[in-house]
Amino acid sequence: MFAAGISSVVLPIFLDEIFQRFSNCSPQDQEAIENLLLDLHKLLGNRLVPSALHILDNCNIIIYTANETKTLELAEIAEGGPSFRLVRLFRHLNYCLCEYFQEKDCHLQSFMLHSKYLFEKGILHNWKMLTQSQYSNFKFVGSLNQIKTFTAGIKALSFGENGSFMISEDGFKCAVEQGKCIQASLFIMPRCFSEFYVDGIVKFSINMNILAECLSIFAGIDCSMKMYYKGPEAPLVLVLEPNDETDISTECSIKTTHYEEPMDFNLNDESTSLNRLFIRGPDLASIFQEFDKSAEELEITISPRRPHFKIDTLGVMQSESSVEVAKTSDMILLFNCRETTKARYKTTLIRMTQKALGVATKVALKTDLSGLLEMHFMMVDPTEAEVYIIFFITPLADVDL
Repeated sequence: MFAAGISSVVLPIFLDEIFQRFSNCSPQDQEAIENLLLDLHKLLGNRLVPSALHILDNCNIIIYTANETKTLELAEIAEGGPSFRLVRLFRHLNYCLCEYFQEKDCHLQSFMLHSKYLFEKGILHNWKMLTQSQYSNFKFVGSLNQIKTFTAGIKALSFGENGSFMISEDGFKCAVEQGKCIQASLFIMPRCFSEFYVDGIVKFSINMNILAECLSIFAGIDCSMKMYYKGPEAPLVLVLEPNDETDISTECSIKTTHYEEPMDFNLNDESTSLNRLFIRGPDLASIFQEFDKSAEELEITISPRRPHFKIDTLGVMQSESSVEVAKTSDMILLFNCRETTKARYKTTLIRMTQKALGVATKVALKTDLSGLLEMHFMMVDPTEAEVYIIFFITPLADVDL
């Protein structure tokens, strides 16, 4: 259940920390009880906590046993005899082959053992109690009901090793770069989240490949996700849960590093040479797929006169090709050209946009006489809100056009 490079089975550590904080609280201390329940719900979700408390409330003796496959099972031992009735809870989360599991209690076992002690003290009863203090320990909390669009966006940026994340009231942004030649940013508006809380402006960097692996743990199954971040030097914690009603979830704790400020690429919207066009995503993807992969350079021309939009590939003789699209074509959604612009780019950089292009409904291209290419890839998430991936690609210098 855990991808390579991910901190495995970290919940017991967090649980120990929570229960140590509340171990001496009184049953009459309602504020402490509320905070305890909130912490448990944030960490374990809304299914495990009430299920565990229900068992503690209705079962006589709780033990853990390992069956012939070494899978841990929760058991209730009946009074007055050696027989017992098994109550299986989240079995796939209760057992893991990692070394940590072999040495430590699994998180459900740890939770049950700790909470049994607090339950007997009369502290744990009403697990539904919630207050506005639920975010007090976090700088950022975000929930998505499904992660398909988010995962596609992160994978589109995985050509870079590390991503710089900046989260504010304006939304969620992740940026990656490769040298000074290409930059890509993922923008997600707060309305795309079912839950979105941020304290000020939150910044950190994480490894993009590890994040992509975490998001792929359930191999394409539709999942919901919660993200938690406590602040500088704290990990980014993801809790993934399939939406098929199975009692399975997994937690990934990803190490964060110091925020790396991305380069400030920008096109002047007031420039007299600024050209922009909108084209259907699938149509642009088809154009790029037709080009020979051995081509070394790609030339883009945007002109108020024919050819309005032209793409040429340049390289060895057999890889040279050209595609022209008129501004009146059904492919073009908007065409705004002030002055003819022409620039060349490395095809290796253009290919880095393919994952974003593969999921985009429409693409906006902007450029001016500087040759800097700005590409907006627009995706629509289940909330009908648009999610953007923006690429900046620098042109080749010292070429004759």
